[in-house]
Amino acid sequence: MRHFTLLLFAFFGLVLSSCISPKKAAERYQPQIDSLSTVARVQADTIQRLTLALERSRGGNDMLLVTQDRLQDRLAAQDDRIEELESNLSSTSDQMSQRVTDLRSALVANDRMVDSLIRLQSAAINEFSIGIQLAAELLSDSLQGRLDSSSYEITELPGELVLSVQEGVLFRPRSVGYLARGNEVVLKVVTQLLQQNPLLKLRIVGHTDNQPNTLKGTDNWEYGALRASTIAKELAETYYVSPNRLVAASQGEYGPSRSNATPEGRMRNRRIDFVFTNNVGNLLRQLDRVARAGK
Repeated sequence: MRHFTLLLFAFFGLVLSSCISPKKAAERYQPQIDSLSTVARVQADTIQRLTLALERSRGGNDMLLVTQDRLQDRLAAQDDRIEELESNLSSTSDQMSQRVTDLRSALVANDRMVDSLIRLQSAAINEFSIGIQLAAELLSDSLQGRLDSSSYEITELPGELVLSVQEGVLFRPRSVGYLARGNEVVLKVVTQLLQQNPLLKLRIVGHTDNQPNTLKGTDNWEYGALRASTIAKELAETYYVSPNRLVAASQGEYGPSRSNATPEGRMRNRRIDFVFTNNVGNLLRQLDRVARAGK
């Protein structure tokens, strides 16, 4: 608008200074005036649009600044949260590391305890097993040279030791209640074995062949039981073996060691078995003590 005013002043100055009449001057310069007016209006509109655009830009810039401030606040909060999480992570990592160390120590201690328990269990089982082995050696050494080797047999089984003695060594012929001379050799060794190993128990088993026995009114089962009872009483009353360690039993003709088809086989089947068994209850109690010690 200022430029337009200056142009008008210049124009009127020219008019006044010229010799042309005002009417002619107006007609002559009217198109230029109109053109300049149009240019002025266009420039005024342009200035107004630019002014509005500038105001909008300023408003948008203010919003951007507000948004930027908010984002910076959020970033700062996120930074604080990250620092907090890093601190918590470091603390948790230290705790986990200590926990792993404690668990490893506990595992080592547990392994040592397991090894100790295994050794104790092995020792208890070995003690249980070695009792039978020592008993077998004692029987063999004690009877060798004192008794005809054909009149007895020693058999070692898992948890058991069997001394089989022919009937003639222990009983008079066709008798169930009278012992033969020389029976002391066997009964003394049996007593010695029980005294040296308190874990052992003795089962005395009477056996016969499959022929009818000489005692009227009894079958072979009863015949074998009577002989076993006679031996048990002799050990308890004469050799003072505790009766609670003795069991008298019979298999009659149903536990042959040889075939009954020959006289020799039938003779071998007429026998008394001294069955020494290690007291499994003691072993189980020992193992139970070991197990409780490990808890």
